[in-house]
Amino acid sequence: MGADGQVGQVCAGERATAPRFSLRVRPSVWYVSKVINAAFRLGRAFSHAQVCRFPRFDASFLLCFVFCLLWAAPGMAREPYRIGFAQNARIHQEARTRLEAVYKRAGLPVEFVPLPQKRSLLLAVDGLLDGDVGRIPGLEETYPSLVRVDVKLLDLTGAAYVVRGQDFGDYRVALLDSLRVGAVRGVLWAEKLMGDRPMEKVNNYETLFDMLLAGRIDLALGSRSSAEGVLRDDRARYGSIRMMVPAAYQTPFYHYVNRKNADIVPLLEKALRELHAEGGWHDDERAAETQATP
Repeated sequence: MGADGQVGQVCAGERATAPRFSLRVRPSVWYVSKVINAAFRLGRAFSHAQVCRFPRFDASFLLCFVFCLLWAAPGMAREPYRIGFAQNARIHQEARTRLEAVYKRAGLPVEFVPLPQKRSLLLAVDGLLDGDVGRIPGLEETYPSLVRVDVKLLDLTGAAYVVRGQDFGDYRVALLDSLRVGAVRGVLWAEKLMGDRPMEKVNNYETLFDMLLAGRIDLALGSRSSAEGVLRDDRARYGSIRMMVPAAYQTPFYHYVNRKNADIVPLLEKALRELHAEGGWHDDERAAETQATP
């Protein structure tokens, strides 16, 4: 599944050549210094209590004490959680921005890894990444190793695009039966919407809209945050394309983590609820609506 709710087939070679990320745990310098300082203080306490008359016991006890403290707080001692995202997908850019605030609120270290859409998903599935920034719901049914953070991150809206001047009226599902339809390859919601109907698939929105302008398709399905961004970036080229109303598809967008990180899901959900309640986020789809192609 790609950045805009996309999924695709990946050959065995791609999975085999996926980069191996180190997810080992290591104590932070700050935490280690605190542990060592605490150990020295404990040693002085034992000395004053005349417990240190038994050096062998004292040394082994202090060593055990240090190691126990180093591994007692995994949230403080581990490396940042590595989360994959598609840097060229606008909805993933927004999801990353929000997740930075979520992980900070939850007190968890995080690092975002830019990757191709399908590879980001598969590395999260295999546990080579700790998670993926965001996908549409239902991903866990296909990939049981993924756990959904069950508070929405943002909303995803899918829209239909046509060339101005074509009298198709308002968007309705019946249009999919009679028109030639295209979408970016792997957009899951578009594939679900089309069902058994034929659909042209391309690799990016530029190619999709070029096909629309050339008359090779009659209607393009696209996730609005990404599609509108392409249209705004090149108005001279795509100025004759308009978005149909109402929306073709709407769904919440969720953060997913590998099941080995299931213990942090309650922390992330709590942080998400708090941030939503504070009202500091402006829904990216509402922003896109105010700038949508008329």
